[in-house]
Amino acid sequence: MVEVWSDEPIASKDEDVFDRVAYAVQAARLITESDPGKSSIVFGLTGAWGSGKSSMLAMIQEEIETSYSAWQVARFTPWATSDLDGLLGDFYASLSTALPPKKAKRLRKSLGTLAQVAAPATKAIPWIGGTVAATAKMASEALVKQEPWDKAFHRAESDLLSLKTPILLIADDIDRLQSTELLGLLKVVRLLGRFKGVHYLLAYDEATLFQTLSETDLIGGESDAAARFLEKIVQYPLVVPPLLETQLIDRLDEGIDKALADAGRRAISSGKLGALQKVYLSQLSTPRAIDRYLAQLRHHLPLVDQDEINDEDLIILTLLRTTFPVLYARLPQWKDELISGHTGKLRSGGSGPLYEPFDLASLLSTVPAPAQEDARVLLSTLFPKIDSGIRVRYPDAGKHICDHRYFDRYFALGIPTHDLSDIEVARGVAAAGEGADTTLRALLTQPEGGRVVLVIDKAAQATTAMAIDSSGDHQRLTVIASVLSNLDQLPTDSGYLARPRSSAIEWIAVMLLQLSDHAAPASIAKALAGASSLAVQAQIIRTAEHQKPGLAWLDDVAAAMCPSMIEEFLDHLRAGDDAPEGEGPGWMVDFLTSKNRRDALAERIAVALKNQECSLADIAARCVIPQQLLGAAERPYRLREFDQSRFNLLAPPDPDPWYELPTIEVDDTDLAWANRRAYATGRVKRPPHSAVARE
Repeated sequence: MVEVWSDEPIASKDEDVFDRVAYAVQAARLITESDPGKSSIVFGLTGAWGSGKSSMLAMIQEEIETSYSAWQVARFTPWATSDLDGLLGDFYASLSTALPPKKAKRLRKSLGTLAQVAAPATKAIPWIGGTVAATAKMASEALVKQEPWDKAFHRAESDLLSLKTPILLIADDIDRLQSTELLGLLKVVRLLGRFKGVHYLLAYDEATLFQTLSETDLIGGESDAAARFLEKIVQYPLVVPPLLETQLIDRLDEGIDKALADAGRRAISSGKLGALQKVYLSQLSTPRAIDRYLAQLRHHLPLVDQDEINDEDLIILTLLRTTFPVLYARLPQWKDELISGHTGKLRSGGSGPLYEPFDLASLLSTVPAPAQEDARVLLSTLFPKIDSGIRVRYPDAGKHICDHRYFDRYFALGIPTHDLSDIEVARGVAAAGEGADTTLRALLTQPEGGRVVLVIDKAAQATTAMAIDSSGDHQRLTVIASVLSNLDQLPTDSGYLARPRSSAIEWIAVMLLQLSDHAAPASIAKALAGASSLAVQAQIIRTAEHQKPGLAWLDDVAAAMCPSMIEEFLDHLRAGDDAPEGEGPGWMVDFLTSKNRRDALAERIAVALKNQECSLADIAARCVIPQQLLGAAERPYRLREFDQSRFNLLAPPDPDPWYELPTIEVDDTDLAWANRRAYATGRVKRPPHSAVARE
């Protein structure tokens, strides 16, 4: 069953967890020994909201009722009424409940008379516990002969003293009253209800009460005057003992541990929460504040799986939400600035251009001045870049709120519709690593390119977490083969930002680099063979080499691809103008050259020329490079360049009449091989004889 926090005070001393019983016992002794039959004394129990005043009242009442049997205790709730008549009526009704049931008939009648004299407009007051009709009858009987208030008061007081029963009236939360209501209460306590033998215990937050009093005409806006005024009312101010730091810390630690355990979370131990101890103690200094925070934490933790977010960030954000709700509500508006630590605007100066740092002032202005430093510490803990501009990296690889990929989850308290579950993707990757790639295939072949890129990003995290050993090698190679087999079904790289196929190739390259030293080149080559073309395999190799050059096993894998690449290039030449259109085979020349296999290709081309399997014009056509025209909706490519240097690497330096042919004007939007061959005619120069020049 989910634990629900109700903010109910304790009802007895047995429930005390803050070692306050001794204080309550002493307070009860003070009250009962304060000359009960000769005066009326007002005790004040002060403490901040949530400090445990109501619980302390319950323990004091219990101690008096169990240890001082001569006393009677009654509760008075002044904030439950709406006017002075009602307030007075509730007071006399509360006082009546404390009277002995058999000996106070005369006194109840005196109180009825006094109530009617003090508040003649008061309606029937149910202070004798009977029916409304009976109450009205007795009230009217009391009014048969009206007498002055002071005479009625002294007779009621005399009747009270004759009972030899001291009474304590407890009024809790009097700081809830409006200014006029508060003055009415104090009038009742010090004038209308100041019976000898009737004492009062008023509970309130002192700062709030002073503020309310200062708003009255009697005080005139001066808090010092409010304090002096209250001194005349309350003779014995008692203070709820504040919790010690160790008590606060223990309650927080136990509560956080229980919230994590109830949500089935793993323990956390990075020390980030410990570094915020000062903020926690400052903002959660009362039992209510702590319990309110822990209740929020217990509610929020189960909403998102631990593997979808960072628990420490959620715990800290819950503190910020609980203590600074207005600030919390504004955070999504400043997402980019909080994550990056800057405004996006450049500023000059220093060693080079820097971004203008994000100033927290606009956010902190929503927080009361004394708490702004605590709010700033919480924000910089969650978003470390706001303290040091763009030079700080994420604190670790966790799914932090300061990572733009995960920010929204902390406010949605779930996986938003534009997001994807890390767990779902990780399970799909794990299954693919065991040969069952149905889930991963479905995730990768979605029609929306942006979501596919998101899948790849999360899948890369999953493969990074795989073991660096033979078992991890097997899983990664199996995943590589799966991704390659589905690569052509991924959305194309048609956008500027979402480029699913390029992202997949980068992911495969990263997986290759994560293989252990025990991975066999043959196994790697076998996995790469699942690609639909040598071009894809070459792109993967080049991407991996760019990230980590000089790996011997990567050179071996690349070398094994070269013979097939030479044959594919020759087949392209032999097909002449009928070769498949699209990207030309120039990338093969670059790849073979980087692997010192260009001479082998040139030798095979020389043989093909000799056997008339192709012509110089066919070679030249493969060296015509189309250029893309930005902004052109139709026919965005034009024939604009001939790559003479590449031609020099492929063609023999022998003279040939073809080099003397004149330039041919062509439709430069036609990318067919026949048109490229025509475009190259007259623009090509014979390769130099020098092998150095050809290089």
